[in-house]
Amino acid sequence: MLRVENPGGASQPGLPESALLTRASGLRMRRRGSRMLFIEPESASWIILEEPYLSFWQKLARAMTWSEARQLEHPLSPSQRENFLIRMYESNMVQVNGRSCLEPAELWKPVQHYPAYLCLHLTEACNFGCLYCMADSFPNKGKMPLGTARLIIEKVLHEIPSDGITIDFHGGEPLLVWDDIQDLVKWARHVNQRDGLGRNLWFMFQTNGALLTPEKVEVLKELDVIVGVSLDGPREVHDRNRVFAGSSQGTFETVLHNVRKAEEMGFQVGLLGVVHEPQDYLKAFRFMVHEMNRRSFRLNYSSYIGRSHYRLRFPVDRTEEFAHAWLEMIDEALAWCREHGEPLNISDVNNQINNLLSKNRPFMCYRSPCGAGNSVLGFGIDGGIHACEEMASLDMFRMANIHDEGLNLARMVESNPIQRLLQSRTVDTIPKCSQCQLKRFCYGGCTSKTMARFGTVMRESPMCGFYQVVFEELMWKIHENPDMVGLLGLPGLEYRPWPASSAV
Repeated sequence: MLRVENPGGASQPGLPESALLTRASGLRMRRRGSRMLFIEPESASWIILEEPYLSFWQKLARAMTWSEARQLEHPLSPSQRENFLIRMYESNMVQVNGRSCLEPAELWKPVQHYPAYLCLHLTEACNFGCLYCMADSFPNKGKMPLGTARLIIEKVLHEIPSDGITIDFHGGEPLLVWDDIQDLVKWARHVNQRDGLGRNLWFMFQTNGALLTPEKVEVLKELDVIVGVSLDGPREVHDRNRVFAGSSQGTFETVLHNVRKAEEMGFQVGLLGVVHEPQDYLKAFRFMVHEMNRRSFRLNYSSYIGRSHYRLRFPVDRTEEFAHAWLEMIDEALAWCREHGEPLNISDVNNQINNLLSKNRPFMCYRSPCGAGNSVLGFGIDGGIHACEEMASLDMFRMANIHDEGLNLARMVESNPIQRLLQSRTVDTIPKCSQCQLKRFCYGGCTSKTMARFGTVMRESPMCGFYQVVFEELMWKIHENPDMVGLLGLPGLEYRPWPASSAV
């Protein structure tokens, strides 16, 4: 056991005199002026050193005992040296007697095995003609038979061994099948109670907002359904890509009116914006915070799936432009938080800070393997079962059909060959990712987006350049602005800027 001095200053057992100290292998380093960023890729650890600790670290180029390290000529006191070395051990930068503090095999065990998020594509039809539509929806596309949807819910509740189940009604535009949504929420609760299953159930759907009338809002409040509305930002941004089907007419006024009306009725919907042009990040951010008065929202970049790949351009230099625009938005968000004394919940910013400061990976799209099949399942309108809701239009990821004789969902998840393929896609098996210093921070990106862009799952994210810039820059930003962790990160995170006292 390694220990440092206690808060009262009394001497505690620390590093044994004979402890052999060695630098961890595979460290990556980036210098900025007099400071140095160290990254240990396998444990997703990082630390930034400044003087006088950096010059002491440089004296540890060879293996030496603690006794030898204490005798090195350097202004740091023995207690400062010991605290520093223990902190470096905690950060996996130093091994003690050949042992690392954090063992990757123990850190990165699968966090979930059975899906708890089930996405039912109730319809492929839509009253919008968005240029980036992932489902490539049109008004005359088909819908899922109610009997199929009921069967999916019943089998999910009986066969998926998760205490809590989230059922997401998706599309197309789910409000085109409004009667089915009401029926299925009631049906799920009925089955749960009738069969004594005791599941915690949550219901949600994402809508374009055009059909979100006050009458529907009243029912949604009664049914306790979570609703997200797609609103890309101010009119000039939103109407560029989100138009009514069969026309070039923008939808901004209709959507905004319905969102405002829902708010007046005490029903606050979540807001999701899709950004296709990097310069729109700041416009969307300012709209959400200043115009919509929101403190929680999501901003997604558009992806090469569905209609977007033939209606929109995806230039090769897109990723770094997106990264710099994203970081500029983060700077403005931090300034706003400081000025107003309250945090902002910008979903992907939260997740990125979490992956930098925690070994937990709660968000299924920011871990390896991703959540496809083990955290989420998507169901197509014919009952086809896909490893992810984004894969519901890709036959190559069809694992089974809900109508298959003898199908058990839990056994399918355990043994399906498509699931095994997806679980084999990790940052250690993707060639480019396996050599990357940031592999356990970004985790290789979305599998379905990679497949759509490159035609194989064994490639890096199409937005690889975005993540490479963002994660490293966030390390420097967090070090320089520790308060951003509490203002823009998930609850419970902290950053300990060096120097700091610590114990192992």
